[in-house]
This record gives sequence, C-alpha cells and structure tokens, in this order.
Amino acid sequence: MGYNILLVNWRDIAHPEAGGAEVHAHEIFRRLVRMGHRVSFLCAAWPGCEPQAEIDGIRVSRVGRNLTFNYTAARILRGAMDFDILVEDVNKIPFCGPWVSRLPRLVLFHHLFGRTIFREAVAPVAAYVWLWEQMIPLIYRREHVQAVSVDTAEELVSLGFDRDRVRVVYNGIDSSVYSPAPPGQSGPLDRPYILYMGRVKRYKRLDLILEAFSIAARSGLDPGVRLVFAGGGDDYPRLEQRAAALGISDRCTFSGRVSEERKITLLRHALAVANPSPKEGWGITNMEAAACGTPVVASRSPGLRESVRDGISGFLFDPGDVQAFAGKLLAVAGDSELRSRLGAGAREFALEFNWDKSAERTLEHIADIVEKRV
Repeated sequence: MGYNILLVNWRDIAHPEAGGAEVHAHEIFRRLVRMGHRVSFLCAAWPGCEPQAEIDGIRVSRVGRNLTFNYTAARILRGAMDFDILVEDVNKIPFCGPWVSRLPRLVLFHHLFGRTIFREAVAPVAAYVWLWEQMIPLIYRREHVQAVSVDTAEELVSLGFDRDRVRVVYNGIDSSVYSPAPPGQSGPLDRPYILYMGRVKRYKRLDLILEAFSIAARSGLDPGVRLVFAGGGDDYPRLEQRAAALGISDRCTFSGRVSEERKITLLRHALAVANPSPKEGWGITNMEAAACGTPVVASRSPGLRESVRDGISGFLFDPGDVQAFAGKLLAVAGDSELRSRLGAGAREFALEFNWDKSAERTLEHIADIVEKRV
C-alpha cells in the first residue's frame, strides 16, 4: 500500500512563474505517483487558473493569493489529517508546518535568499521575506530536511540544523529529452549565440551577462555572435535599457518565456550558456544545458559551483568578476575544439544525474520518517 502524501509549495508546474523548485517537485512526485503513492499538491492560485487540476496523477489544489498563500496554507495544514506525511517545500517564505501540523514531516530546501532578496524586491517586500527567512532555523532546525546541494545543506547546518537530520538529494535531469542535437538539425537562429535560459529576475544579476558580453565584444568576439535571453520574468525592461546603454542592443535578443521545445532547441545550439547568479540551490538549467552537450560559464557561487565541473563541463568565475566572465565567454565562443571537449564532458557529467534516482532517494527518506526509522 502506497503512502498518502501532502505536498505544499508556492507554485505548481503550470504556474506562469514556475521555475527550478517547481520542476524539482513535479519530476520527483509524479514519479512517486507512478510508483503507487498518492500525492495531493497544495499551492497558490493565480488569476484565471483552475482551482483544481490533475497533472501527471498529482492532484493539485490552488488556493489563496500569491502574497498571502503562506497564511492560507497554514490554516489548511492545521486541519489536514488524512495523510501519512506532509512534505513542505520551503522556497522564500515558510509555511510553518511544525507549528500547525501533527503529521510526520519532511522539509525540502533549495536555497535561502539571504540579503540577495534586496536586489530583487522593493524594500518593504524584501524586508518581509528576509525577516521570514530569519525565522527558518527556529521553525525547522529539529525537522527532517532534504537539501538539493551540499552548499545548501552546509548553510542549514551553519544555522543550527541537526546535521544527522539533513540529507542531500541532488536534482535529476532527463537526459533522453535534454540531449545533443540530432545530426543535421538546424539551429533556431541564423547566427551563433550565447544563451541565458531561466527566470529573468533582478537578483540573478543578469546585467553581468550584458557587461561581460560587451567586454568580450570589444576584445575580439566574432561580431556575428549574438546574446539571447529566454525565460519568464519581470527584469527585461531593465536589461533592455542596460543593453542600449552599452551599445549592444543590436546584438541582443530578449525572447521572454519560450515553449519546452524551443527551450531545448536553444540549449542544444548555443555556443555556451551563461549563468552569473550569486546564489542558487543547484542550477537545473546548468544541467539541462550539460545534458544537451552545451558548456556552461557560471559564477562560482553556492549551488552553481556544484552543477558545473570547472574545465570539464564548462568554466566557473569568481562571483562578480566581469573581466573573468568575459574572458571565459570569449574563450568558449572562439574555440570550436574547446567547445567540443567541454560539450562532451558536460554530457558525461549530466548522465550521472537522473530524476528516477532522485525520486527513489526521496521515497527512502519519506519511508524512514513515516516508519520512524530515523
């Protein structure tokens, strides 16, 4: 008999702003459904959404409003008793499961924002999120926790979490879907390009890509190479203004949110994928690019430094070092033999990770908690 699991997260995979945390939850828990377990997913509603849905066997309930969903969820969790376990996916603001639920609990952590939230939101909202994050050790440090990277696990331990109750379960990647381009497949653009793929948010410091590209352009980057941004988010106007100020607008494409098919095509044919974020839980897009055989140039920051093998699947640069960032982009874009070597290393690296393994390890963790083996 399978487990009856209650999962709570801010967004489900169909949310217009779904990102890495939502991919993680969907890929793992749809596999648990296939294994014979029941999963009910409680998440925030958005304008025009269906309040109830079933996605890959996961029963989704969308309630409340985006900014106040944590309060709505807490009220619902208080009365939710007909489940074997509560899995709380903490992303920014917590739901306070240990304070409101008597169910056995597993808490998932991707990363903590810390002060990077002040780069993303206006001061009152940023302060609100930051203050809630300060409560996380008080609320969760005695809980059973699962982190997506060693960096995140070590950060939790440094905040007072019990190391014996923190497990690392890496994200997976579907290497049959994310794979190198088939022979003869044409690229999506008529010119070579460097790609950013992911959520377009201020805290990810995507302006550094523009700065590095501008430096590379002045340092001998082939004038035919473009810079492409793809993914949903609200930071496009600022990036477009910065590109204009740098005089590179004619070499930049701001695509917005793209379909999954278009995403894979863009990843497959890019010269390199750029990721300058100062802090992430892991870097799913880095692994998607790697599985497509595309090298990644990323910040040597928490989370990202685990999803890129420096010199093997791509290159790392010190956070904020735009000159080094530009140099790595220039090297990869200008050397086809280097790209080929890094692309092969990236594909081999990506094959070490898969969602089936992540789901199996998560199920083991759930079973240990429900059966009181930990």
